[in-house]
Amino acid sequence: MDACPNAERKVAVVKERHSFAATNPCHVYDLALALGEMGALGTYLSGYPRWRLRPPAGFPLRSRSWRTLVTYGLQRFPEFLRPADDAVFRWQDRGFDKAASALLPEEGFLHGLPGQCRALFRAARQRSLPTVLNHAMGPLEQQRKLVAPEYERAGLSLEKQVPLPAHYLDRLQEERELADWHCVASTVVRDQLVADGMPREKIWVVPYGADGRLFAKRDCVPKGPFRICFAGRQSLRKGIHYLLQALKETDSTGWELHCFGMTFRETAADFASYGGRATVRQRGSVAQAELAKELRQMDVLVLPSAEEAFGLVVVQALQVGVPCIVSERVGAKDLLREGETGEVVPFGNPAALADALRRWARQRRTVPDAFPWTQSAEKLLEEAQAHDER
Repeated sequence: MDACPNAERKVAVVKERHSFAATNPCHVYDLALALGEMGALGTYLSGYPRWRLRPPAGFPLRSRSWRTLVTYGLQRFPEFLRPADDAVFRWQDRGFDKAASALLPEEGFLHGLPGQCRALFRAARQRSLPTVLNHAMGPLEQQRKLVAPEYERAGLSLEKQVPLPAHYLDRLQEERELADWHCVASTVVRDQLVADGMPREKIWVVPYGADGRLFAKRDCVPKGPFRICFAGRQSLRKGIHYLLQALKETDSTGWELHCFGMTFRETAADFASYGGRATVRQRGSVAQAELAKELRQMDVLVLPSAEEAFGLVVVQALQVGVPCIVSERVGAKDLLREGETGEVVPFGNPAALADALRRWARQRRTVPDAFPWTQSAEKLLEEAQAHDER
């Protein structure tokens, strides 16, 4: 099968309507909300229950959520007591995909996410609905190639820690082949897809936004110690080892590192061996409202990831007014204005990261940039129309 649209298949494109199917809300729910306000949303098929999402009145949501409830119930157990995360989430996605395939919209573009839309796209093909694979991540093989050295550094095997079944790769490949278009949030993922042989003209680049009400711009720069924020799963993929090393390599006396997100055993040794002067606080997972409140008290967000298709927390921090330092592998680097709203540093280079931290400690500021989801929705509509006219 060809990854490009089937030239022999007639596809009725309704430019102004986009429907979505997603197990978890991630970025597409906020995008759908913005499209709904613009009258450009078809249907939203959700793996989350309605009571959890709390959509506005009249929002066209259809939910199939029992596997999601089981999956997130298991997340409450300690890591050593629950099944491997990847296996559980794939089980969740397969069930949702099958359920969603029976709930197709009548018309318009249909967006699905990798790993959870094979049955959906098969059904859409039977109905001649144009499909969009909305890449929340880069190609899996490239992801693993980027992350594998971090596991080796920690004395672990990626293949043993995170096994990748052949049938899952087959699923991802078929989803790519069934997709008429591909939507990504960054040039990082676009370039990865192109390197995999995907025609550039079939890829839409639509950066994510942030909820301007929840992540409202702060009034002023906070006083007190220089506060650094890391937000995300504290796994080897996120490169937090290099942030800790950077703090050890500079005089970080009086500085504070606040780490938000789920902790993992694979990075426990990195935290245990830290001997820098900055205070490090692992604060665990917090609700989005709490994260927004905490971000307003930070001086800089650091995301030193080994692999990061976008990094939603970057746009959230910028929306609040917090500058961001990210590795060159973070897709949200596209949104930074170098030296003004943040900085891009080489991945795996603690010395470069330490230099950047010192610079931003000397120029504490609130950045003015805003990234409303309506802007993302408008970009999606522009991309869809431009590519359809080619």
